[in-house]
Amino acid sequence: MKKSNMIKFSAAALTFLGISATGVKPVKQPAQAASKRIKVICKQYVTVWANYRKGRHVATHLKKGSSHFVYQTATDSMGNLWYRIGKKEWVMAKYFNQVKSAKKAVKAKKTKAKSKKTKTVKKARSDAILAASWSAPMGSKARAKAVVSLAKQQVGKAYVKGSKGPNAFDNASLVAYVYKQAAGVNTGSSTKSQVKKGIAVDPSSGFAEGDLLFWGSKNKPYNVAIYVGDGKYVTAAGDQQGVVQASLSTYFWPSQARRVL
Repeated sequence: MKKSNMIKFSAAALTFLGISATGVKPVKQPAQAASKRIKVICKQYVTVWANYRKGRHVATHLKKGSSHFVYQTATDSMGNLWYRIGKKEWVMAKYFNQVKSAKKAVKAKKTKAKSKKTKTVKKARSDAILAASWSAPMGSKARAKAVVSLAKQQVGKAYVKGSKGPNAFDNASLVAYVYKQAAGVNTGSSTKSQVKKGIAVDPSSGFAEGDLLFWGSKNKPYNVAIYVGDGKYVTAAGDQQGVVQASLSTYFWPSQARRVL
């Protein structure tokens, strides 16, 4: 075998083993990345380079706000990430942000619009129930529905003893506020007066939406709540919990109940 051929064969073998003819392992080229949109976010301009390692810069610069496709990514010896946006055009990734796809942007916009529409519809429905309750006769479902709806809307608000709302309540003022606003009914501002309103309901016979539930003594109960259906009630529970919706329990069953509507 000729000397020149032997040299070529040796060089090829070394390259195959991952070692260059000079004895230095070559830098592994990064895998091809999927094309994606990026957008320049630099303050002035971005320099384009012919090579991400030891190249020369191309006689062009990218303007702020311009968009480009990324065909390949690579990391240099300093740990900087680079994007290849053309045949021999490399730019530093830190000057770019990924642009959301049009599909995602449209979907996000639709979701936001749908959410806004749902909130508007719910509010309109709630307002309609409240408006109807004022003209509805006592004992009608419209009044009870209005009371339940408004009571649920207070969940999450703070408990402040003596406060009369609308941003904070104690258990009696919550009842007074909800009944006055939703049904035009004055229940009084204390559990002592509220326990005398309407007619008595046997706690063992079940409750109707809007019923007042009491815990404690017959004439001066320590807590009152509004029954909202499905075994649940709304009450201003205390400093730690605020206004909550809770489930009835045999361990904490009301001592009495009153039907005001």
